[in-house]
Amino acid sequence: MLTSLLSFGLSGLLLGLPLSAYSSEMTTSPPAQMQNESTTAQARGVLKAKQSANLAAPMSSKILKAPYKPGQHFKRGALLVSFDCERLQAEKRALLESKSAAVLKHENTAELLRAGAAGGLEETLAAAQVRKADAELGVAKARLKDCHVYAPYGGLVEDSFVSAYDTPAAGAPLLSIIRDGAPEIELIAPSSWLAWLTPGTKFDFTIDETANTHSASIVRTGASVDPVSQTIELTAKFTAKTPGALAGMSGVAHFTPPPQ
Repeated sequence: MLTSLLSFGLSGLLLGLPLSAYSSEMTTSPPAQMQNESTTAQARGVLKAKQSANLAAPMSSKILKAPYKPGQHFKRGALLVSFDCERLQAEKRALLESKSAAVLKHENTAELLRAGAAGGLEETLAAAQVRKADAELGVAKARLKDCHVYAPYGGLVEDSFVSAYDTPAAGAPLLSIIRDGAPEIELIAPSSWLAWLTPGTKFDFTIDETANTHSASIVRTGASVDPVSQTIELTAKFTAKTPGALAGMSGVAHFTPPPQ
């Protein structure tokens, strides 16, 4: 018996381990912390605005007003950018006069036709001139609508690329805007999670910048799996108010997979 213990202790010393390392404690279950870590799954995520838009210049003209700067809030229908459209307004007035003249000519030709002093072709051509003038006036009115850029929804200016008295080219960027409301969460997770993760799955999301943890749930999964990384994109929403959460922040999602 003594020989066996000495032999056992000598082996431990040769391995550089204390004799207590071979005690019965090694056969017990792992600590509770290790058990909790083994039953959670984590994924990185980024906060993203529910809706965003990059507004472009509908025409090339001098800007009269561009009152909103990055970070400023605006309401739906607010005037975001106003262009100088004096020339277009003058063209509209000229086309109104042309239409009035065409209408008078057509009315006169119609009276002459009833009196037998004009032919049907003349009346038809006069009517066509009225329709042409009306169409040109419609084009001018449509172009005048481009003189003002209104907010499609309430939100915030994310970035501004112009200011008053600039003359951007048609199609040049004006503003980048994001919609009001709590941001969505965009996650990248292993595709193997699809075995237990579905829309409606709840989890906690800890934001790096604020260190706050918020409840969230999956809204939808991506349409396809990346064949190289074997990952899938997930979209989630917060299920409670998230003060201080801004688009662009990042964090960690904590899931609790079902027991195997």
